[in-house]
Amino acid sequence: MSKDFLLLSIAIPLVFGMSSIVFASGRTLARPTPEQLAFMDLEVGAFVHFDLNIFTGEEHGNGRASPAMFNPDKLDAEQWVTAAKNLGAKYAVLTARHESGFCLWSTKTTEYSIANSRYKNGKGDIVREFVEACRKHGLKVGFYHTAMFDAHETMRGYKGEADFAHSWGPAWSASVANAFQSGGETFRERFEKVQVEQMTELLSNYGEISYIWCDHWNGTDRTWRAVTEVMRRLQPHCMMLGPDTWVPGNEDGRVVYPMWNAVNTVDGSIWSRPTVSGSDGTLANDYGLLEGDVLSGTPFGKFWRNRECPTHNALYAGGWFWHSPGHPREPRMRTLADHVNLYYRTVGLGANVLINLPPDATGLVPEYLTTAAKRLGDEIRSRFASPVASSTGIAPSDIAEVSWGNPTPVNTVILMENLSHGQKIARYTLEAMVNGRWQPLVPANRFDTKDPFNPNPGFETVGHKKIDRIEPVTTNRIRFRCVKSAARPVELRSIAVFLCPDLPK
Repeated sequence: MSKDFLLLSIAIPLVFGMSSIVFASGRTLARPTPEQLAFMDLEVGAFVHFDLNIFTGEEHGNGRASPAMFNPDKLDAEQWVTAAKNLGAKYAVLTARHESGFCLWSTKTTEYSIANSRYKNGKGDIVREFVEACRKHGLKVGFYHTAMFDAHETMRGYKGEADFAHSWGPAWSASVANAFQSGGETFRERFEKVQVEQMTELLSNYGEISYIWCDHWNGTDRTWRAVTEVMRRLQPHCMMLGPDTWVPGNEDGRVVYPMWNAVNTVDGSIWSRPTVSGSDGTLANDYGLLEGDVLSGTPFGKFWRNRECPTHNALYAGGWFWHSPGHPREPRMRTLADHVNLYYRTVGLGANVLINLPPDATGLVPEYLTTAAKRLGDEIRSRFASPVASSTGIAPSDIAEVSWGNPTPVNTVILMENLSHGQKIARYTLEAMVNGRWQPLVPANRFDTKDPFNPNPGFETVGHKKIDRIEPVTTNRIRFRCVKSAARPVELRSIAVFLCPDLPK
């Protein structure tokens, strides 16, 4: 047993009034910022993938398709946002500029934008339409933009075959970049200038932005450093994928368990990616995903990075972008049971989930996706609308109870940890009062997964939220006990008890 963990009594409740959060080893916990705390409460987001790709059939455009191809003549951003809201999303992320380099606003940085498309005769601004729709319907606004991959800028002047989808990697990008000069400006200088100016436009012209999904972020790269610095300067409260959140090592909507939000980084600075520990693994490249390290985090990590699970495999199997019938990535719908399990294995294990809702070539999210999104949202709302009992405002302690009047069957317990002082709970038990005696509850979460993901998560970390399906029991008292923690005092935010229906078919 590591001396850094505190073993707590399981026989006598321990109540601590101290405010210190020092480890047994003398180290202190990483704490989330107010913005990170608020972001975790959003829990579910919608990813809107929209680009020239919907007209070319590509997933990672090579930056050479003509903007004239782009004409989503029925586009309705409110329809996107309504679908997201029905899903239960509290925030939405639009691919303002994906890896092809095609911009969904009339940028001054490049001719490769909707200004040279047929959409609204080149006078449109899809970014603005999206922002206004989100604000009208109460969703937080997020943009996808990556300073690492911009195929149009990278391939500018390049005469060879342009298969950007299979040309990943900084080494390749550097070799192409060093090949060109333009007006005394090196390719790298021009590339960096374009990325910084595009981010400046996005964060200067659309009001408050809550989140930037910085695909492939790496602040040790000079271009990423420049973009990150301008983001922090223009909108210091805007969350960023990279220094504020991180992906779970896959695009399948899976998170490891136990899971800690605190991480260490490759070079020990805020600018680099999380480092892999001895208990972590790396998955084979999943559908173009570069960030394949499956991170469990560490309670003793120096930096707090919320875990967020982006998934193109939530409502359907297919690509990130919409594809027409007959395409190899034509959507194949999943069942409602699959959808609900996705929620349990992401939000229910302490992470956010970002679910893809791609519009088609007309500019509308297809009906089969809007229907599936609403079914999932309705199912989650129905399951957790009426707790048998709940408790909030819980005093810091290693033990907490929730009770109600007459004994009734229950099969689900939801715990939330107060994370403002850091994540502490490492192992706990749940018990029910049955016939005058405390009886241990048996975890019943079952997921169709394999290593490094846990198919049968038990009672270990809590984090933002832990949804514990348990073997049914009839009771009117549930007791939580923390038996292993990283620091004291243990702080629960809430306990709620439910009788949920069986998973839908």
